[in-house]
Amino acid sequence: MHNHRLLKDLIVNFDINLDGLNVYTEAASGHYAYGPVLAAFAGAKHVTAQVSDSRFGLAKDIIEQTYKIAEAYKVADRIKCVDARSHLDLAKADIVTNSGHVRPIDRDLIDTLRPTAVIPLMWETWELRESDFDLNRCREREILVLGTNERTPPCDMRGFIGMTGLKLLLDLGYDGGSILVLGNSPIPGATLVEAFGRLELDVTWVSDDTNANLRYEDLSEYFYNNGNKYSHIIIAEHQNESILLGSEGFIKFEEIKMINPNIQIGVMCGNIDVNDLLASGLSFLPKEIAPHGFVSFQPSELGPRPVLTLFAAGLKVGERMSRARLRGQTLEQAASTAIEESPAMHFTE
Repeated sequence: MHNHRLLKDLIVNFDINLDGLNVYTEAASGHYAYGPVLAAFAGAKHVTAQVSDSRFGLAKDIIEQTYKIAEAYKVADRIKCVDARSHLDLAKADIVTNSGHVRPIDRDLIDTLRPTAVIPLMWETWELRESDFDLNRCREREILVLGTNERTPPCDMRGFIGMTGLKLLLDLGYDGGSILVLGNSPIPGATLVEAFGRLELDVTWVSDDTNANLRYEDLSEYFYNNGNKYSHIIIAEHQNESILLGSEGFIKFEEIKMINPNIQIGVMCGNIDVNDLLASGLSFLPKEIAPHGFVSFQPSELGPRPVLTLFAAGLKVGERMSRARLRGQTLEQAASTAIEESPAMHFTE
């Protein structure tokens, strides 16, 4: 398979050794299909991969694809796909990932886990959504949960984020015009601004960040006076929950169209009024826009490397957490061990 070298390199780069550990994760489509295979390839004793029907594909098709890839990597005997939550496998799990098909990480799931089970977040801790993760119940049950630091080698995702933003621009037909970036710091907003700046693009940054060129509350007046100079707006806001653009936002889409009818809008992530955008007739990508807290234009647009790099980092975090807990370390001791020995991120950061 064409990702064989990539998986081997990631296991070496992150020094992942899941020997003897049971992993509960998701089966998925596209580049995400290699997640359970990567866990088994890294030595996991058993991998349970949960999947359900979604807009990305039917569960039966994804299960068939997962087994096909697993057979090519000679790990099919250690992977079991399920089309619903398996309490039997969760009760045996050492590492449970918070991947999409596994969520929600709710009381039903958490209460099934053994005391030494751990949950590595496959992203940074500030990205946790209470709507699909019961962190308080994990703490009550003393189930260790840590994030994955996306800003430290070998899991520095900022380069991928910059390339993803550039791909979004290019997909919109970008040819060198001025860009308005709406987004928080440090990721993805500030990361995009820095990446675009290195390419010497003309960028104006709107954010809550003190280093931004403009604050959100000043956006409407600024755009009224300067909006016609921009060819693109890129929305990359993953922290501020406010509606950024729309009838209840900092500026209405109809006002944007009145000032600059040819402007194009790219949405990586952020809270916007999608119905208002559709009604405006403005050009935008992607056509499927996720709600706030989810990413609409993912680094997966680039290929398998960013997806599997982050997943490998999360597995490494889970490995160090699990080994520490199985050795009898307390939550605090195990957290310290994982942070020292992996790209783990604590909730106090």
